Amino acid sequence: MDQDRAMKNAISIVFPQTRPRYCLWHIMRKFPEKLASNAQHNSGLKSTLQRCVYDCQTVEEFEKHWGLFLDTYNLHDHAWLQSLYSERMHWVPVTTLKEFVDQFDNALRKKVENENAADFHSFNCTIPCISHLPFERIFQHVYTIAKFKEVQKEIMGMICCNAHLYKNEGAISTYHVDDKINTDDFVKLVAFSVYFNKDELEVKCSCGLFEMRGIMCRHALSVLDTQNVQTVPEKYILERWRKDIKQRYTLIKSSYNGLSENPETQRYDQIMRRCCEVAKNASTMEEHCIDMLKWLDIMDGDYLSSRLLTTPSRGNDPTDPTIVSSTKVLSPHVVRGKGRPPSKRRVPPI
Repeated sequence: MDQDRAMKNAISIVFPQTRPRYCLWHIMRKFPEKLASNAQHNSGLKSTLQRCVYDCQTVEEFEKHWGLFLDTYNLHDHAWLQSLYSERMHWVPVTTLKEFVDQFDNALRKKVENENAADFHSFNCTIPCISHLPFERIFQHVYTIAKFKEVQKEIMGMICCNAHLYKNEGAISTYHVDDKINTDDFVKLVAFSVYFNKDELEVKCSCGLFEMRGIMCRHALSVLDTQNVQTVPEKYILERWRKDIKQRYTLIKSSYNGLSENPETQRYDQIMRRCCEVAKNASTMEEHCIDMLKWLDIMDGDYLSSRLLTTPSRGNDPTDPTIVSSTKVLSPHVVRGKGRPPSKRRVPPI
């Protein structure tokens, strides 16, 4: 935006958390008009100003060159330049870019910290099961706490579901599942169609919850329970919700987490650099490429087997101090906000 005060005030009212940016092109166009009266405008003033605005790499460098610019051309009393300097955070490239990079780094750092805290919580706390269904324990063992709570809502919703066989053709069965859905004023009965293949352990519901949110719905779980299925097919346990899966971006070198602070990140960086060199050499010939892929598959299998042998299975060892299966994890206390409580607020007449 340009330096329109009305627009700036409107943005601050409608978007109070947003900092508007002035258009640098408009500002630079005004310089000849605002400084045309200066005798040195055509003898170096313009080029000096452009170097100050465009060529500075740090905020300190801009402050230094701006002060030299004012001293050289005796512009300390120029009202328009004073207003520009007071609002330099809105238009000077080096200040806006630095702020963006700092905020972006803070956002990434916060994301990684939140994920590390969630991983620690998932591995050191266990939400108790609410049923004796075998597949609930499978979800409890592999899913993060947040995702397992979502699955438990679907398991609890199985109480309101009634599955009955509609059609059976060999290994393929079609069920109609009646679900009681609670709305604002009443409870309505909705029928969903569930496809089930017994040979391939494939189940699909017309509600589309798995396709939309990546967790199995109460209707599909009801059919699995009706068919006395004791396990969950691996394809219905997505890696993105597993607590034993480490996100790849946490192993990438970043400006806020030095390699020396994380040995795993350091090893990952060394392996990636070496693999890039080997891949470049192996890609020149087909037989070299095939040979490299074969050895990578062998090494990956060996490393995976070694990790499974050295890593204790969580949830199976009763002596593991990190398992708190008998402790129910409660939500934090809700702090009452200011103002009249919702239950005592006046209801409008309309």
